[in-house]
Amino acid sequence: MKIFMLLASLAILLSPAGNPAAAEKQRVFTLDEDVWVLFYDVPSRRFRRTRDAFVRRDWDSVSRDLAVSAGFVHAEADRSSAALVEPLNTVALRMDEIAETIHSSQISGSDLDALFARVHWLLAQHYLEQSITSRDALDSRNAGAYLWATVHHMERTVLWSNARLTRRQLESLETLRDLAGRLRDAADPAPVYKERPIVLAKKTLLELGAHMDRKIWLDPL
Repeated sequence: MKIFMLLASLAILLSPAGNPAAAEKQRVFTLDEDVWVLFYDVPSRRFRRTRDAFVRRDWDSVSRDLAVSAGFVHAEADRSSAALVEPLNTVALRMDEIAETIHSSQISGSDLDALFARVHWLLAQHYLEQSITSRDALDSRNAGAYLWATVHHMERTVLWSNARLTRRQLESLETLRDLAGRLRDAADPAPVYKERPIVLAKKTLLELGAHMDRKIWLDPL
């Protein structure tokens, strides 16, 4: 119930000043640090709990956590770009389906792993687009917060895919995390933007997509 209240509250939070078109496209919100982390980390926390419950054959917990995760993804699809609406809703509907049939279905742990990886991959792209929109709206704090979430979900995609990254890819993710933190906290974001964090994020996403054979819905660089 708490997470649904949190999601419902997002729609009434303030939009940033700056570019009116960007502000209209994105319902940007400002949350305190603890609530923000809870927000973007909802799938990560739920997926770990879901997987543990699956191993224990605790089907009620699996069903409940999948339903909450699906609700979160549906909510994000409602404010995503046109290209991501369908794939986000598709994975959310798949979670809804599993939640309803988990007691009798033949789904395996590896099936869940693949689904969770796909959700994280889509959210990584969604939050990168939100970061770009925040940048265009002259809201560097949210741009940095969304960029941090982008890195988080790229990393979780790798983990659920059981993939092995190159040293350069790992360094790119670490650099992005540093840039995201600096952008989020900077009184003057101009020096951070000069390091082109959005370009690096897109490049890293494209490289990971090729590395793990995953589809990219974002516009090319």
